[in-house]
Amino acid sequence: MTLNALSVLKGMRVLYVEDDAATREELAMMIEPWVDTLDVAGNGQAGLALYASGQHDIVVTDIQMPVMNGLTMCAEIRQLNAQQPTVLLSAYNDVEYLFRAIELGITQYITKPVNVEHLLERLADIARNLLSLREQSRYRRLLEQYRLLADESAIVTTLDPNGRITYVNDRLTQLTGHDRQELIGMDMTLLSALDEPATRMEAIWQAAQAGEKWAGIVKNRTRDGKLLVVERSLVPILDESGQVVEVFSLDVDITELYSSNEVLMEALGQSEHSLQEQRDYLAAYKRALETGTSICIADAQGRILSANRQFAELLGYRVRDLSGLKLCSIIPQYDPKSWGAAEREGESADSKILRVYHKNGKELFFNIAFVSLLNRVGQPESIILVCQDLTESLETTRELMDTQRELLLLVGQVVENRSQETGMHVKRVGEISRLLAIQYGLDGAHADMIRIAAPLHDVGKVGIPDDILHKPGKLDDSEFEVMKTHANVGYQILRQINRPLVRMASLIAHEHHERYDGAGYPRGLKGGEISIEGRIVAIADVLDALGHVRSYKEPWDEDTIRAYLQKHRGHRFDPLLVDLVFANWDDIMGIRGRYQDQ
Repeated sequence: MTLNALSVLKGMRVLYVEDDAATREELAMMIEPWVDTLDVAGNGQAGLALYASGQHDIVVTDIQMPVMNGLTMCAEIRQLNAQQPTVLLSAYNDVEYLFRAIELGITQYITKPVNVEHLLERLADIARNLLSLREQSRYRRLLEQYRLLADESAIVTTLDPNGRITYVNDRLTQLTGHDRQELIGMDMTLLSALDEPATRMEAIWQAAQAGEKWAGIVKNRTRDGKLLVVERSLVPILDESGQVVEVFSLDVDITELYSSNEVLMEALGQSEHSLQEQRDYLAAYKRALETGTSICIADAQGRILSANRQFAELLGYRVRDLSGLKLCSIIPQYDPKSWGAAEREGESADSKILRVYHKNGKELFFNIAFVSLLNRVGQPESIILVCQDLTESLETTRELMDTQRELLLLVGQVVENRSQETGMHVKRVGEISRLLAIQYGLDGAHADMIRIAAPLHDVGKVGIPDDILHKPGKLDDSEFEVMKTHANVGYQILRQINRPLVRMASLIAHEHHERYDGAGYPRGLKGGEISIEGRIVAIADVLDALGHVRSYKEPWDEDTIRAYLQKHRGHRFDPLLVDLVFANWDDIMGIRGRYQDQ
């Protein structure tokens, strides 16, 4: 590692804890020249006291020490600062220590004797990461300041393909002195300042007409001739054929910033990079608005600070009526503590589909992306919610799913009727499969899909000749080979339809005669090679079939069925699923009772 690479440690305050005096003195002598401050302690208790008196950037500690060992000290430090970067040093290459370190979230673990160059490399890596996080934190604090600036300055305009104004918000009328009636239908370029070159404005508009986004500074004039400088973003809205049907313009008033650099520096209180930082924020803020979705801003307690017109109208409110309203009153699942977690970790904004309630009580569904704006100590002060109304599309999806469900059940019943089995069999297989899926640990949505898809497990029987399908008694070898083809036939029929439920049904049709020991058909899959859906329906199908009359057999009693399942546990059936059948036997028998053959 080069000396330049280690220079990143110069601003770091390091705590080093080691009980062996000789080792402590030697290693401290090697670390101290590279860091800003090195505090040294001889045991965990003394180290914890030093840490509490002034938190350190990096902690380096031995594990085995008297009074308080290094891991206990680290656990106490984590109570004070859950993100504290720590390097563990140990002469004991013991797995227990490593697991405990992992539980504490410590990822740096170096065995003794310590290679000093390696240790310094690790410290430098940590230092670079810390500096990066601090820089991000500084930007976040700036974002909070700029958010207010942007909200105060936002000017929204829409234009037709010829550049004539079709909509303006109140901010434009306030700043220009024109009333709304004067602005609607006006050519946008008529608002340009007299010294703004016409060729430049023409080039900007040509780019927008060509479907290209444009961003930059434009000088306008008010009705009484005063200068109005804006930072403008033009976003063309295209139709299905790629033609521009409308242009969305978002302007931010930067007249004061443009006119007086001294005012800018005082307002931002930052270095010469502040203007670029502000532009970065404004760009991000405008990108959010460019999505055409609804915006709401709330404080850390979940009270609405401001919202745009789109958000208010979707919920049946006026913008001013939303101010001060608790988010939880319209979004019951709102939880600011969990929603801020991603941002505190420096990750991208989180996104959730949540129920949102209209003023009249109607239930809506929004996809909500949120970004926390943090204060200087890293705590959320406010949160921006970018919302997209999915209500109509989700209702359409639900209708499609209901239609698929009905069709699948109908087809399953038709197949069972052709094979001279009752439609109740497919219902029972579906319900038993859902119960086993839930007990296996699958989520409710997944289990419901299995219940709906399971009735099509034997759809391939439509390709089996009647004399084989309806033969009383046992099939001979050649007949059984024909019967076995129904698994592949069903798969080939269903795989042509690219819908989630039907895709799952095709998988079940293909695999419900595979065996856990690999002796099944059509592919001889084994164990986990068989999908969980196939394994579940396999046991549900056999369990129900054994208990009911068929052309080739009489129904079995419960004891005989249980003995059969136990015998084939781990051979024909997944052993865990057999255990789940026995554990839920009464519920399964209840399903059989509810859906009895007519």
